[in-house]
Amino acid sequence: MSEALATAREAGCTGIRILRADSQFYNAAVIAACHRAKAHFSITTGMNFSIKRAVHSIPDDAWQHISYPTAVPDPETGELISDAEVAEIPQYTAFASRKKAERATARLIVRRVRDLAKPAVMGEQGELFALWRHHPFFTGQSAATLQAEREHRHHAVVEQVIADTKAGALAHLPSGHFHANAA
Repeated sequence: MSEALATAREAGCTGIRILRADSQFYNAAVIAACHRAKAHFSITTGMNFSIKRAVHSIPDDAWQHISYPTAVPDPETGELISDAEVAEIPQYTAFASRKKAERATARLIVRRVRDLAKPAVMGEQGELFALWRHHPFFTGQSAATLQAEREHRHHAVVEQVIADTKAGALAHLPSGHFHANAA
């Protein structure tokens, strides 16, 4: 990670650098590399115990409605999402069980979408209370909550387009190695 951030600087990047990464990069070493490089970060987190506790501590009146100008696919169901709610914990300490030097305090922004995976069947009782799926990310950038969420989701959409392209037509491009083409 440090090399990528240094390469960006060497390549002439003079503006604000924001590392956008998925949950496999949510660790103390990556956050520390961002701090050393004076770069911001926006990293998806998993739903570990600490994150779940933090998400469930968000008051109901803290959630803000967000509409996406173009629908995005839900990573779990594949259904298109155009509406969600977003809230923020402004001072979340990640990696709290580690040594003090390895802990990081920044913003935890959470997007929640209605869990529509099991809609009520015709004639059955409707839902007693709303069920939500939560998608948190840890960020050191200073953008407003809704703007930070839009930027984080926008990068997720770009990553999905790249993945679809690689799995589609680009998967059939010839290789420079004869045996790979034969396969």
